[in-house]
Amino acid sequence: MFFLKYPLDNMKNSYQPDLITKEACKWLLAGAASGGYAGPEPGIRHDLAPLLSREIGKKQVSLSAGAMWFRQEQIVRTVLKEIAKEGITVWALKGFDLARSIYPFPGGRPMCDADLFIEEKNRQRIMMIFNKDGWSKGSPGDGVFTSGIVSEMKMYKHGVMAELHSHIFYFPATFPGKLPLDLFDNGRLLEPGLMGFAWHNALLLVIIHMLTNVSIRPVWWVDICLLCRKVSNAGTWHMFLRNAFGTKLGAVIAEPLEKALSGLNAPVPVEVIRALKSAHSGREHILAEMRSGNKVPTLLNLKHLSGWKRISWGYALFWLVISRQQPLKKE
Repeated sequence: MFFLKYPLDNMKNSYQPDLITKEACKWLLAGAASGGYAGPEPGIRHDLAPLLSREIGKKQVSLSAGAMWFRQEQIVRTVLKEIAKEGITVWALKGFDLARSIYPFPGGRPMCDADLFIEEKNRQRIMMIFNKDGWSKGSPGDGVFTSGIVSEMKMYKHGVMAELHSHIFYFPATFPGKLPLDLFDNGRLLEPGLMGFAWHNALLLVIIHMLTNVSIRPVWWVDICLLCRKVSNAGTWHMFLRNAFGTKLGAVIAEPLEKALSGLNAPVPVEVIRALKSAHSGREHILAEMRSGNKVPTLLNLKHLSGWKRISWGYALFWLVISRQQPLKKE
């Protein structure tokens, strides 16, 4: 897989997309015309090598990336068909949506796994369908996932990993605000059993995901740049702004948008950035705490849980400590 990650110690002051990323976004916004990419040639391990492979004459990279995408898609498609038969859907998140929706060709958007967002009411039914289709469960286990203490379950089949998400934060209790009320409205049908979020919500989720990570992939900047164009074309920046305010992370969300505007020429209205910058909730520090180390997010989750979930999570952590096992954390 082609990954190159950059530290996010202080995104506001130090991090900028590299020259390859800048030129790739310029090329894509111009329509990705053949021969239009004018930047440096990415190394084989650069995140954008698959996207630019045709432009730089690396046919093998293009073929390899396309084959990986096709294999992932076909293996996941079998369970999507079963989900569709049950009259329910899952929602493609990040690369599993964007690769087919906004990139010139699916293999141009590399990804390790298929991220699928599920509605809480369908959690148990979807888990049963995956099990019936021959998928095996990985971390973290049924209890903490089905109870909602964590929001992610890894599933495996034939070497392909699908991550089931019920929330954009790995520890939902730490989320400062609310997910968009219209999250499951106005979706885009990708195929039977699979939907894509409305563009303004797809952009919001991609940005929040970026902000919760300790390192940033160049392809995430491309995601943001292309999604900004979709939101602009759809005329839904006002809906993005409303939902960003609702997360109580508005001031932090402004940072990558401002960098996308100034460094990538992404079509972001200046007034959107200005409004977000003024939306300090006092809870933006949670993102920094989530990125500060292996144990901190786990303990932060305990702080924000309540009722029986806090008791059960505290009990689980107690046994992890005395057994000298690693506290559960997002991988």
